[in-house]
Amino acid sequence: MESATQVAKLKDTQEITCSHCLARKSCLISTLNSSENNELSSLIHHEKPMAKGQRLFLQGDNFQSLYLIRSGSFKSCIVDESGERQVTGFHFSTDILGIDGIDSRKYTCEVEALETSSVCSLAFDIFKDSPLKTNQKIYNRLLCAVSCMMFRESHLMMVLGKMRAEQRLAHFLLDISQRMHDRGESAHEFRLSMARYDIANYLGLAVETVSRLFKRLEEQGLIVANRHRVRLMDMDGLHYIIAGGYGDRHAEKSLVLPVAG
Repeated sequence: MESATQVAKLKDTQEITCSHCLARKSCLISTLNSSENNELSSLIHHEKPMAKGQRLFLQGDNFQSLYLIRSGSFKSCIVDESGERQVTGFHFSTDILGIDGIDSRKYTCEVEALETSSVCSLAFDIFKDSPLKTNQKIYNRLLCAVSCMMFRESHLMMVLGKMRAEQRLAHFLLDISQRMHDRGESAHEFRLSMARYDIANYLGLAVETVSRLFKRLEEQGLIVANRHRVRLMDMDGLHYIIAGGYGDRHAEKSLVLPVAG
C-alpha cells in the first residue's frame, strides 16, 4: 500500500478541470469542442485520487457511473463463488471502466487501483436522460469502447486457449506496447504497474513460469526488465515468438519476419 502522506499530497492539489486535464486529448470527450465540453463538464465529477489496492467498485455493486481513467492504472477481476479471483484485464489512462454494468445494471467485475490513480465519473442515467447535443458523440465513443472491450476479451480467450506460455507473455508485452503507443507514449519502454502474480493470473500461468520467461526473454536479448520497467529491445523477435518460432530467430536465415507495429 502507498503511504497516506503520498495520497494526501495528491488530494491537496488543485482540482482538475477537463480543459486542463493531461488526459484530455485522448479521453472519452476528446472529440468535443469547447462549447460542447462546457455542456458536459457539469455531468463529469473529478474523483479524489485512489491509493494502491483501493477498489473503485465491487462485483455485484449497482451500476451508477462510468469511470474515465485520468491517471494511473487498474486491474479488473472476476470473483467466483469460492472467492478465487481471475484477472480479466489491465486498464490505463483514458480507458473507460464500468461499461459491463450498462445492460445488467450491476458491475460484473471488481476494479482495483494498481498504483495511486485517479478517475473521472460520469453518472450514466443523468447523462443518458440529458438533452445535451453532445450525447450522440459520446455514445459513439462508448460504442467504440464496447467494441474494443469485446475484442480484447475474445483475443484473451485465443491467447489462453491456443498459445504456449512464451507466446502468451510475448503477446502480453506487445499488447501493452501498442496501448502505450496509442496514448502517445513510448511503445518500446514502459512501466508494468501490475505484480508478476497478476500477469501470471491473467495469462493462466504459474508465477514461477512468468518469472522464468521474463528471464529467458532477457537472455535472448528481446527485452530488458528492471523491476516494474520493461524495455522492448527486439519487437520483431517477440512477433517471431507469437508466430510460432522457437529459439534464436537469427538462426532462421530464410525466415521472413512480420513487421513490428
